[in-house]
Amino acid sequence: MPLPSPRRKSVSPMPPSRPRVPVPRPNFSKSRSNTGASTGVRPAPARVNGSAVQKQTQWLARATDAERTGDSVEAELCRQYAEHWFRVSRGQE
Repeated sequence: MPLPSPRRKSVSPMPPSRPRVPVPRPNFSKSRSNTGASTGVRPAPARVNGSAVQKQTQWLARATDAERTGDSVEAELCRQYAEHWFRVSRGQE
C-alpha cells in the first residue's frame, strides 16, 4: 500500500516586498570645510615650484614661519621636506 504523498504548500518565488528605506551613504567626494587642528587632520602641503635647491630654500622658510607661529610639528614637517630636496639636489636619492 503506497504512502500518501505529503501535501506541498504553495511556495511563492519571493517573499512579499517591504518598502525600501533609503540608507544614507557617506559621500567621500565632498570636500570638508572644517579641516585642521580641530579634527586632527592636516591639509596637504601646498606645492612648491622650482629647482630642488629653490624648493629646499622655500621649505626652510616655511619651517621658520611655522616655528614663529609656535607650530613645532609643522616646522619639523617642513624641515623634512627641505632635507628631502637637499638630498635630491645632491643626487643622493
